[in-house]
Amino acid sequence: MTMTLIGLPELLYQAYNNHNPDAVAKLYASDATHEDIAQGKPKRGPVEIANGLSKFFGWFPDAHWSAQAQIVDPTGLVAITYLMTATLSGQMGPIQPCGQKVSLQGVLVLRTKEGLILCSRDYWDAATFQRQLTP
Repeated sequence: MTMTLIGLPELLYQAYNNHNPDAVAKLYASDATHEDIAQGKPKRGPVEIANGLSKFFGWFPDAHWSAQAQIVDPTGLVAITYLMTATLSGQMGPIQPCGQKVSLQGVLVLRTKEGLILCSRDYWDAATFQRQLTP
């Protein structure tokens, strides 16, 4: 187990909480993928991953992630449980913002190599998310 495996999630969540998609993109390999499992639409490459985050921050400009527990496997796998809280402030497709508060627990699984993220899969409950967005 290296410091890289332990420190990488901390850097990732710091970039998330600073709402810095470019800093997030720098943590991903050039051929990396990110998938929100509940959505089933993988993003490919750091630019597409950063663009997805920019869009998310437009909807939820106060989004905050609190990492709760971390499991590190010396083969390069890392799993982090988290709590994400946010307020919908921008129109999200057909959903009009009216101060909806979101509190969503999830698990982010990272596959890493040489200090970069090769693949990230974010597991969260879409039904819970949708219920909280319904005014």
